Amino acid sequence: MDSGWSRISIFFFFIVALIGTSLRAVSFLDLPFKFSNLVHAHSHVAFQGWIYTILFLLMTHLFLDKKQVRKRKYVLQFKITMGVLFGILISFSLQGYGLYSILFSTLFQLLNYWFIYSFLKDTRDNTGSAPRISIRFVRTGLWFGILSTLAPWGIGIVSAKGLAGTDIYRSFIYFFLHFQYNGWFLFVTIGLLFKVLENKNVYYKPSYALWFYRLFSFAVIPAYTLSLLGMNIKKYIIIPAFFSAGIQAVGLVFLLLLIRSFKGLRLEKTRTLIDTFSFLSVIAFFLKVILQLVSVFPYFREIAFFNKRIILAYLHLSFIGVLSFTIFALLMQIKWLNNNSNTVIAGFLLIVGFVITEIVLVWNDFWFIDVHWVMLLGSLMMTIGILLLMLAVQKNKMQTNNE
Repeated sequence: MDSGWSRISIFFFFIVALIGTSLRAVSFLDLPFKFSNLVHAHSHVAFQGWIYTILFLLMTHLFLDKKQVRKRKYVLQFKITMGVLFGILISFSLQGYGLYSILFSTLFQLLNYWFIYSFLKDTRDNTGSAPRISIRFVRTGLWFGILSTLAPWGIGIVSAKGLAGTDIYRSFIYFFLHFQYNGWFLFVTIGLLFKVLENKNVYYKPSYALWFYRLFSFAVIPAYTLSLLGMNIKKYIIIPAFFSAGIQAVGLVFLLLLIRSFKGLRLEKTRTLIDTFSFLSVIAFFLKVILQLVSVFPYFREIAFFNKRIILAYLHLSFIGVLSFTIFALLMQIKWLNNNSNTVIAGFLLIVGFVITEIVLVWNDFWFIDVHWVMLLGSLMMTIGILLLMLAVQKNKMQTNNE
């Protein structure tokens, strides 16, 4: 198993961007598939095809040795998952939620459980009396991932009872999204970042890292209430919402102190794009947490929960700005992506396209510009950038657990 597998993960990200661009082009051309079906394919492949698979590869690469990879058949797991993901892409594009898409989604979830069980078992020796902060984040993220998988079962039950579209139905959807975005994806990505820092012997103050971990771990479950503030039950959950948002804000202080304590980072010219992705991901993370904090106040709550463009901008901020930018920085740091002029062009297109679409989504009143064309341009730039990044993948053998 070599780093070339990451090209498949980025290919799924390219498909996500291509579908997104097609959705933006709906004002100018007829789509060959139903719009709502493409929306479902877009979101499922984003979560499962891009983020899940690349985290799978990075976790096995950075935390496991070759013997563990062979024993648990991680290569086989990955290959089967690839086949299921293509089934998810095709079935959701053709039928949306239906027999085949639900079947493939169920198969994916079983494979997800297999992977999590294998990884937790293989890393249990790393959780002694003083486990490193990297494995703390990763293992915590995986447990939140397991928790998030309870939501689809609830969605199915509620739908069967004819309650689709109700607050309880939406609460299950928000439960899934919250513990995926803010639990499993975020914690694992942060853990991988810490692992690379540890492997590179970058010094940071352990107490700051531990408090950052503790505060955000403690806040995740009550922070679910932040997703429910747009519902009629908001008066009953405002206290835990304030509480969790406040804890996260304190966590940001420790993150800032942690970053300032870094020593040993090498800043050569060839690191320019890595540093850019890293810087933007940190800014996006701070912005994400601040937006969660201000959403508890009535004025901002109305904007945050009843404006679809703002919601979409926030989701993209988390998915692209926080998660994807961090992942690309990691891929370049461990030399799975070439760091050359072509990669710089690719990164520039992805970043500029992201910024353009975020600005248009948040501020949609450009009297002198057709925003549909601007959104299409931004989406197209991201798609081309991701394609070029996919082509920049190096085909080196994985040297697991010794990067």
